Amino acid sequence: MRSQLLTRALGGALAALVSSLLYVPAATAGDDDPPACPPGTVPTQAGAGWVCIPVSIPGDPGDPGGGDPGDEGGSPGSTGCHDASGAEVPCTDGYGGTWDPSHQCYSFAIVPQPPAGDPMWEGHDPSEGSVYSCDYTMSIPDNTWFVPGGEAPPDPGQIAESIVESMPLAKPTVHMAPQPPLMTYVGLETWLWMNADQWSNVTGSATVGNTTVTVVARPVRVTWDLTDGTKKCTSAGRAWVNGMSSSETTDCSYAFQKVSDFQPEGEFPVTAQITYKADWTCSGVCIDGGGTLGEVPGFVSDPTATRVGERQSVVID
Repeated sequence: MRSQLLTRALGGALAALVSSLLYVPAATAGDDDPPACPPGTVPTQAGAGWVCIPVSIPGDPGDPGGGDPGDEGGSPGSTGCHDASGAEVPCTDGYGGTWDPSHQCYSFAIVPQPPAGDPMWEGHDPSEGSVYSCDYTMSIPDNTWFVPGGEAPPDPGQIAESIVESMPLAKPTVHMAPQPPLMTYVGLETWLWMNADQWSNVTGSATVGNTTVTVVARPVRVTWDLTDGTKKCTSAGRAWVNGMSSSETTDCSYAFQKVSDFQPEGEFPVTAQITYKADWTCSGVCIDGGGTLGEVPGFVSDPTATRVGERQSVVID
C-alpha cells in the first residue's frame, strides 16, 4: 500500500514533465502559421517556434456547468480540474486529497500538523496557515509546502476542559464489611472498597481542525462520606472475602464513633467519590504542548445505608 501511495504521489510530477515534452509541436524557424493545439491550450511563440500552453491553471474545484459532476443532466466526467496537458482529472482522490494544479498532484493538509518551529513551516507561525503535501506516505524529505491562510489554532486548554466534562469518570460501587444489611459496631474497623476496575485511568480525546487534545485523568484518592465522618483513601481498597481471619488488614477502613439509632431509618448513608488529576497533551497545530486541569471530581456513588450499633460489655462479679 505504501508503494502504491508513493507511486500515486509521484505520478503528478512525472505527468507534468512528460507533458512539457509532448506539447511542443514540430515548428521550425520561419514557420509563420501557428500549429493546431490540443483542447485547453493556445499556441504561443517561443523563440523561433511555437509551443502550446494551457489557457489557464484551474484553482479550487468548481461547478463545470450543467450540474454537479456525475449528476444526471450534467456532464458526467467533467470535473473542472485539469492536469498540465489540459486533460480533465478528478478534483479529489480516494484519500482525501484535492487536485493541486501548481504541484500537479493531489494535495492535503498533513495531520497532525508539525509542531511550531519545525522546518516544514518555512519560518511561519502555525497561526498563519497550514503545511501541505502530496506524499501520503510522508517518506520523501522536503515534499511539503506552506499554504497561508486559516484561523489561529484553538486554545487546547479550553478543549481539554470540554473533554473532561464528557469523560466517563467512574461512579464507584460501594462495598463494606460487615456488608449491609449486617450491622457494624462503634469502634470496629469497617472495611471500605469499590470495584477494582473503577480505580483506573480514564482517557478522552477531541480534534478541532488540525489540533488534537488528549486528556488523561488519573485517580488520586477516594473520599468516603459515612455521615458519621469522612475517610480519604488512595486506592480502591481491599475486598473482604469470606473466610479471612481477623488478622487480615486493609488500607481503607473506618471506625464509626456513634450509633445510627437517631438517624432517619436508623441508618447512616454511605457514599464514595473519586478525585482525579487531569493532564492534557496537544498534537498537530498547537499553541501549547500540554498542561494540567488539576484535580477533577468524579461522580458520587449511589448511597448505601448501614446500621451501626454498640457492643455491650457484661461485667461478672
